[in-house]
Amino acid sequence: MALIKCHECSGQISDHARTCPHCGAPVIATIKRRQKAFLIGLGIRLVLAVIVGVTVWLLLHHLFNQAFAPLKAIQQQQPH
Repeated sequence: MALIKCHECSGQISDHARTCPHCGAPVIATIKRRQKAFLIGLGIRLVLAVIVGVTVWLLLHHLFNQAFAPLKAIQQQQPH
């Protein structure tokens, strides 16, 4: 049994209660709000992780191309 905060009165209530004993607000609404906030936060973190990953990949790709450009030029000049 965990204590959660009521979305209406901010009182501490059991997550097993059906309604808040202080104000009568339904507890299921509080739990659903917490779940929705968690999922939104998770989605934001995943999008940010993908953006960072793609940015790092593009940066490394660009740096490797610059670093190996002289070697590629030498290889193209030599006959096979």
